[in-house]
Amino acid sequence: MLKNWISSAIAALASAICTICTILFFSPIHWSILAEGGVLFFLLFAAYYMVLQNKARLVASLSRAKRWVAGLFMLLFPLFAVISMKGEQTHLQHSSLFIKFLIYIGTYVSIFMLALFIASLILSVTPSRPNPNKKWGYIFVYAFPSLIVWTFYLIAFFPGAMTADSIFQWEQAHTGKFNDWHPVMYTLFIMLVTSIWDSPAAIGIAQIIIISLVIGYCLFELEKAGAPKWAVWTVSILFAVSPINGIYSITVWKDILYSTFILLFTTLICKLIMTNGNWLKRFPSLIFFTVTALGVVFFRHNGFVVCLASLIILFAVFRHLWKQWLLVLSLVVAIHYAVTGPLFTYLKVTPSDPNEALSIPTQQIARVITYNGKMTEQQAEYINKIMPLDLWKKLYNPYVTDPIKFSGYYNKQAIFPDHLSTYLRTWWEICRQNPRLVIEAMAKQTSLVWQMNEPKDGYTSMFVTNVFYGNKFGLKNEIISQPITKIVGAYLKLSETAGKPFIWRPAVYMFFIILFTFIAFLRNDRKAWLLPIAVLLNAGTVFIALPAQDFRYLYSNSLVFFIAFLFAFISYRNDVNKLSQK
Repeated sequence: MLKNWISSAIAALASAICTICTILFFSPIHWSILAEGGVLFFLLFAAYYMVLQNKARLVASLSRAKRWVAGLFMLLFPLFAVISMKGEQTHLQHSSLFIKFLIYIGTYVSIFMLALFIASLILSVTPSRPNPNKKWGYIFVYAFPSLIVWTFYLIAFFPGAMTADSIFQWEQAHTGKFNDWHPVMYTLFIMLVTSIWDSPAAIGIAQIIIISLVIGYCLFELEKAGAPKWAVWTVSILFAVSPINGIYSITVWKDILYSTFILLFTTLICKLIMTNGNWLKRFPSLIFFTVTALGVVFFRHNGFVVCLASLIILFAVFRHLWKQWLLVLSLVVAIHYAVTGPLFTYLKVTPSDPNEALSIPTQQIARVITYNGKMTEQQAEYINKIMPLDLWKKLYNPYVTDPIKFSGYYNKQAIFPDHLSTYLRTWWEICRQNPRLVIEAMAKQTSLVWQMNEPKDGYTSMFVTNVFYGNKFGLKNEIISQPITKIVGAYLKLSETAGKPFIWRPAVYMFFIILFTFIAFLRNDRKAWLLPIAVLLNAGTVFIALPAQDFRYLYSNSLVFFIAFLFAFISYRNDVNKLSQK
């Protein structure tokens, strides 16, 4: 009894200190954040109490190798989280270095304890037995909540949501004049769907059905592998009521189906992990996996790199099935080049603008010019040919390249097709001369990828609810039910304001995906680390060419988050043969 009281007192004191430090990490302490502080204190108290009561059992079941990995992970994970969450912290500018140190340490310890708490809770759940004979009808059962909820979004914002990019692809689909600036496969998808009903609503309906069935299948497979039924149903409901999924299901963007294929691809990777690759031995499985991989390849331009790198990694791990992997790789590469070669030639597809790949160098050069960095006369003369130096300063926005690359003064002919080597050499020299400025430029431009906390001078482009105004096709929104439009609009507005730091920053989901993968590793083996390869590679390719702070570029993070959560509950080491049969 006395031991429990001592544990409670220590937990309460430590929780109070960490709560104060964590609040001060983000903002001054004031009454408006009392509720958030109370929730944080409660979670930290539970974490401290659980650790104090069960500290021996937390590591007892781990092998020596896993203890080393766990120790390293638990040291680094909070550190990277602190870096990702750090804002401008203007309220701390007059604080002493010692006070800042205490606040950072307290925040680090808070994240450490919360991560340990989540891991302990999930690992305390006894894994369910796999049920390989579960009926396929459950796919539709788990898809049903999403089908119902998202239909209200279509009613609320009929016939759907479209930006300038959407209109551009809509025009291609209706004229047959293809431009690979946006993936041709999504344009063909629009053509196919609108051949049945020539309305953006038809695309919304198709996407609602596709995404719902995909998540239904994913949940079916994970429950079949041993995920607890309560967790599966929790994900089914949360997935349906997510404002992100609701509004994106009716938005005409290539990123939606691309991210859906990343979700499905990740689930199939789960099956490979849980069966030591043996699931791929069955011919229907091989075809299904290949088709899913091609979905990743064709629905966004970075998809080919993401898919190919993922397949090579999987090949290396499951090399005992080298014949199957060679077949998959050969099919994916052959079909990709057949489509982008002969088929694109037949369709007279206009190539995409290569300047889209130069977002990061553009921002780095612009920042050096804006902040009067070091440039030789020869470098300045060449950059001035691309665009006058004073306009680089005037148009530079640290978080988006559009004002520069879409200005009427930007001379791409000074780069493409004959002067790319000159551009890259000049850019590299400028980087070497101004390391601090170019690192700052890259950090700001890629904020969406790595930073959980939105910068004060930055932004996050989240969603639209309207058809692009003034489009030449006369497409516009219609009010079908005013009450539904108001309710759904208010729900989205709430997510955009109060929920923005938690819902609309992709890095939040990425940190949780990594944490859940770590938990799955502790429960199983090192193959569990394969789970996030597709979403990590997607984030990596976005990182090196990110043009703007649009959530949709990393929409797949918020989808794979749910799969990673369920995967953390599954124990597959003793059920490989049973799982590989289905």
